[in-house]
Amino acid sequence: MTPSTLAVIPARGGSKGLPRKNLRQLAGRPLLSFTIEAAKNSRLDRVILSTDSEEIADIGRKYGAEVPFMRPAELARDQSSSLSVLLHALHWVRKHDRFFPDVVALLQPTSPLRTAEHINEGLDILSATGARSVIGISPVEEIHPYYMFTLAADFRLRYIMDVHPRPMRRQDLPPVYRINGALYLTRSDYYDLPLEPDAPVYDATHLVGLPMDAVSSIDINTLVDLEQAEALLRQRSQSS
Repeated sequence: MTPSTLAVIPARGGSKGLPRKNLRQLAGRPLLSFTIEAAKNSRLDRVILSTDSEEIADIGRKYGAEVPFMRPAELARDQSSSLSVLLHALHWVRKHDRFFPDVVALLQPTSPLRTAEHINEGLDILSATGARSVIGISPVEEIHPYYMFTLAADFRLRYIMDVHPRPMRRQDLPPVYRINGALYLTRSDYYDLPLEPDAPVYDATHLVGLPMDAVSSIDINTLVDLEQAEALLRQRSQSS
């Protein structure tokens, strides 16, 4: 039996780092629309937008997302966690729609180059591995953690990882990955556990990763990020 799935797209109106971030234009469309499109074109059953902004809600509906509720103000503050937003949406559909999804996807609108194919691949991995959570990851392309230090008060350096022998050539380093924020898929029974308020939206004890390339992993937090995404989309359209 195919598991039922719910996507939650969190998009509050009060972005501080990049004002009106979710409504910024990218390739002539609101940033938010790319995530809605990817979710709608995937195998996810329902796509819900969680927002406190009527303007964002209107844009969400225009591109096909459900907006069955407005997010309470106490869940739209700077310190509001992704977990609290997701739990609110999950509890709402369970209570009001009698919809009990087996899997919940958290899809942040700041990852516009994540595609429906990534979402579907994540669903396949979740099913094949039996894990409780799948998250999007991308290779660490900056400084490898083998070469990172902590700095003591007396200016002494200590490697953060105790490795012997420590590879000196870049090509000998093992690949390492970081969470890219583009995809979080979790079986809903995780959210019925007694979770701490600062718990992650994924189950870190039963976790697998979906490797994604650097382009698909781009995360929009600044104007420079937005301009980079614009350039990448332009290159993609010219090569297709």
